[in-house]
Order: sequence, then C-alpha cells, then structure tokens
Amino acid sequence: MAATTTTPQQNTGINITVQNESENYRNIRRNSSKQIVSYTLPEDSDKEYGYKRIPGTTTVFESQIYNRTIPQLSNELITPLPDFTNEVIRQNFVKESKMYYQVGSTLQPIRGDELVEPKDEFSGRYELSPAAPSFRGNAGGTLPAGKKEGGQEIKPGDEFRYGPNTHFGGISWSDEDTVNATDGYITYPGHKEIAWDNTVYGPPLQQYGYRVTKELIESGRNLNIRAVVGFRVKAGSSNVGAYAAIMRRRDTSKGRIVTKGQTHLGSGAPHYPLHQLTYDIPNNQLVENALYQITTNFGTRDDGTFIIGDKCLFEVTAQLPEEPTISWPTPVNEMEASQNIVSDEAVETSTR
Repeated sequence: MAATTTTPQQNTGINITVQNESENYRNIRRNSSKQIVSYTLPEDSDKEYGYKRIPGTTTVFESQIYNRTIPQLSNELITPLPDFTNEVIRQNFVKESKMYYQVGSTLQPIRGDELVEPKDEFSGRYELSPAAPSFRGNAGGTLPAGKKEGGQEIKPGDEFRYGPNTHFGGISWSDEDTVNATDGYITYPGHKEIAWDNTVYGPPLQQYGYRVTKELIESGRNLNIRAVVGFRVKAGSSNVGAYAAIMRRRDTSKGRIVTKGQTHLGSGAPHYPLHQLTYDIPNNQLVENALYQITTNFGTRDDGTFIIGDKCLFEVTAQLPEEPTISWPTPVNEMEASQNIVSDEAVETSTR
C-alpha cells in the first residue's frame, strides 16, 4: 500500500518539501501496528507543528492470515459445526386453557377474545327495616292519638313512636329513664351503631358493620364507604343535637373518622336533616379485621326525635385500582354541617 500526502483543504502556495527541510519538526511516532500516533507538543518544546511528507509503505499479508483477519463473504463455513442429534428426555405440556396474560389488573386468556373480569365478592348494600332490633313501632303501624298500647294511653304527638319504619338512635347520656324510654335498647351513652338488618347484596355484616378481610386486601381493591342517614328532630321547644358518623373499630380501639350533624333550634322544629357520609380507603391502608359501622347520637330521648329508616342506606363499593374515585351526588335536603368532636357528652347533649 502506498500513500502520498496532499495539502489539506486549501492551497497555501507553500512548497512543503522545501519548508520541511528548512524547519525543525519532531519525528513521527507509530504504534506496534505501524499506525501513526498523534500527540501534543509539550509547552516548553522547541519543536513545531506543520506539514510532513513521509514515504509510502506497502504491507503484504499471507493469504491464510488475510482470509482469517479481513471480513469476507462465503458460501461455506470456515469452521464446520459438529454433527449431533437431539434427544427428547421429558415433555411437560402446558394446557393453553390455563394460560393468561395480564392487561392492567385483569387477566385475559391466551385462547379467547373476552377479558376475564375479576368477580366482585366484596361490595355490598344494606338497608334498615322494621325487622331491625332498633325499630320503635312494636305496636305495628301508626296508632292514632287516644288509642292504648299495652294498657298505656297514646298521647297526642306520641304517635310518631309508632311510625312504619322509625328507629332509636344513640343518646348522649344513659340512665334508667333512658333505658325505659327506648324499650331497653339504649343501655350506654354516646354513639350507637345503626342496626342494618336487610342485606340487598354483598357479604354479611358483623356487629352491623363491614369487616375488612384478608381476601379483600389480597384482591387489590380499594374501598369506598357511603351512608345516607335521615332524622326527625324535635323535643318540644328545646334545642336538640343530632349526629351521624362513620365509626372505625380496630381490635380494642374505636374512633369516628367522619362525623356530620349539628344542634337544631327548637323554635323551628321539627327538622328533617339528611346526612351523607363518605370515606375512601386505598388498598394499602386497609387493615385486616377492621370494622366500619354507621352510628348516630341524639341530645334527647324525646319520642319526637328518631331515625327515619326509609331514608337510610349503607353502601360499600370495592373498586379495582384502575377505576376512578366515586363522586356521589349530593342528596336533596342534605345538611352539610360536620365537625370533629371528642366528648359526646359535652358537645351533643342539649336536652334530656
């Protein structure tokens, strides 16, 4: 191979041969493959940069070395593969009917066009009926004033106690008169769970509350809790507090995580507040065996204050992770008053 050097890019008119002879340049350095190595001059060097004409060289390769070194096309293998025979030792067949691939949080079969939707075994809806233990109308239906029940005369206004679907709620204090006034149903002060007795669909309740299970957590689903609670509030001309809440119980501890309600003025009674309580629980915050109940508390034991069963529902929705958060519409006549309260006795008691 021969090489000649030409002036780069532009013609400067310089006679390179003559100039090279008259100027002081360093020697050309090569590596082991005889390639020219470029390197910079030290700052204190008396050498200079410039053009250098060098003699061309020719490299001769042996045929075998050339063919082994330079890539080339060939119709035959240079190194033939050894001859061997495959032998099947064991076969483990996979049933295609049991093969799936994941699409989001759902599984789609390899054979089939339809997505396999995970079965929802965790959502539920619950209602309050006259069969619940909290029902006040033991006489069965509305009794007009003047009639007697159990030998006791029904006074005007007391017929509310015998409505078609009215229920006792919690009372913020407890004494013998309170126990008697509620037919033995209220035996302790403060919030009392609503005794949902009608399961429209979903898993059965425990202690009238929704229980978080290991299977629910392992499903990856989130929980949306919703309750709608309707009251009638009246105790003569007295002011009365009426509250609804979502209560969470864990082991031996309990606490209200959502509370709605207010004190209603006696001057405008009767009042018919309607409260919607909602709470979202991501799957990673679910605690096994946690119990969620809907509770109520009144500041009076007067028969004119009670839960209206036909205006109550308890709904739990177990959502897949990719489903959007539920935004429930506001019920007609809902009262938005809410508060964080610690002492039921101090805040909610207004009338005895």
